[in-house]
Amino acid sequence: AINNRDGGNESLWHLVSGGKDGRVRVWKINAKHQTMVHSMKEHRGAINALVCNRDGSQAISASSDGSCIVWDLQKGVRIHALYDATVFHTVCYHPDESQYITGSANNKIGFWDAYDGSPIRFIPGGGSDVTSLDIQSEGTYFVSGSADKNVNVWHYDNGEMISTGQGHSGRISTVAHSPDQNSVISVGSEGGIFIWNITLRERN
Repeated sequence: AINNRDGGNESLWHLVSGGKDGRVRVWKINAKHQTMVHSMKEHRGAINALVCNRDGSQAISASSDGSCIVWDLQKGVRIHALYDATVFHTVCYHPDESQYITGSANNKIGFWDAYDGSPIRFIPGGGSDVTSLDIQSEGTYFVSGSADKNVNVWHYDNGEMISTGQGHSGRISTVAHSPDQNSVISVGSEGGIFIWNITLRERN
């Protein structure tokens, strides 16, 4: 995850990285050199996903050790953590940053309170591991990719599956909305990149 946290100063960037060693590192990068600002080690397994919030002050890491940790990137400390008896493959902030959603090896999509990291609810995420998530910019819908090769679109509030896209012959690695929010891009382990048209409208 890369985020510019310096008031629009394009010559100075902060990069946040997570690795197989379970460490989250924050780097200060400019045109001449790179400096590691923080190295945070609390995970006991590999970090599978890492995303920053909108202003770059926080990040959340999803790990194989059954935890997601929310970090203060300015202080280099943990804010709180989410726990479940599973492998976390992916995590996202809701656009208003009131909740997190996670995808994991127990085929579940989890909804979590961002205030204290407490679980809100879990819904079945498909026929196999939920490997990738992305939320529509308004927070009304989200899309998931799974090891069962399917791309699913969901209503955020009621957890209802709206539609399913089938076409990949391998595990879904990544899903993401296009900038205009009318398409979803999915990448499969077989090397395929699919673009799905999904005009999202509120249901009556």
